[in-house]
Amino acid sequence: MGLSSRYTIRKEATPALLELLTQTTLGTNGARYKHLDTPTRIHDADNALFISLERDGKVQGNLTLCNRGKQWYVRYFAFANQKQASKNVNRVPKSNSRLKMEMASFFDETFDGKLGEAPDAFYAFIDPANDRSKWMSEQFGFRTEAQLISQSFSRTKPRAVAHVRQIESEELIDECLRKVSNSHAYFVKHHAKKGPFYGYFNQAGEITGFVKVTKANWVIERLPGMLGGIFTKLITITPGIRRIVKPTNHSFLVPESLWVKDNNPGVLSALLEGILAAEKVNMMLWFVDRRESLWRETRPYVDWGLFHKMTPQTIVDVVVLRKNPLKMDELRSKPIFVAGWDMV
Repeated sequence: MGLSSRYTIRKEATPALLELLTQTTLGTNGARYKHLDTPTRIHDADNALFISLERDGKVQGNLTLCNRGKQWYVRYFAFANQKQASKNVNRVPKSNSRLKMEMASFFDETFDGKLGEAPDAFYAFIDPANDRSKWMSEQFGFRTEAQLISQSFSRTKPRAVAHVRQIESEELIDECLRKVSNSHAYFVKHHAKKGPFYGYFNQAGEITGFVKVTKANWVIERLPGMLGGIFTKLITITPGIRRIVKPTNHSFLVPESLWVKDNNPGVLSALLEGILAAEKVNMMLWFVDRRESLWRETRPYVDWGLFHKMTPQTIVDVVVLRKNPLKMDELRSKPIFVAGWDMV
């Protein structure tokens, strides 16, 4: 690596790190995309540590961690010039071996309390089809404990819904977030408290649906599925779907803290469509734990839209590294809370 290489831990992202992250293509041989919001989104990281290997003023590799008390979240994991979907997991560049060793040492020292109060676990969301991400997580001892599914909801012309309106009452927001917090593992208050928030209100004025949304922008290089490459090229000339997906600058919403009274599918559908109309976008991508009762009980009865019908749903593994692998915690009995910031 030479004398110019160094391993750093910082609490703020450097321009060199932002350059690496904004140039990184995520995904696998299926879906591939780039986040367009990283330069601004990264400043919303909660208690972040940016662990990097630098050489000649450039970041060769990075792992970003968010200190969330008893659980630390692994947010960014990127290497310069990495091939996201290498089929040969043994082809890990030797230039990354130092970062790997430093990270293993960092996890050990953190669990030993050398950097403050020791966490119980580190966790991350990874694409199980991405051989390199999976291989690297296993090298550090992470194990899959749950799975998310990316559930899309789209409308070519979303209709405004009179019962759906934005919520600004702190008291009402806190009341709804308590419901979400009580029924989910690893709740992240830092992100959950940032709006905008929407609610569905019935004829009596009672709130029966609640959600926070995060707006995101991606460049989509390839959509998922065997025909994803061809489909991506055809979108711009295909009526209907071209209103939903704009590959060079795709704007969409990510719902989180989603709660619906009695898991009513009609309320869920009306709530989501009303928000699309209010926010003037055509699509949502809900990253939801497959154990989530709201998703399981409503999915057969909701019209999820054109994008859902034309593309396969992708799976995301929830991987965890524990201080004590035998210790039980809430993740093993509750679906995990997924902040929109964590995914976009």
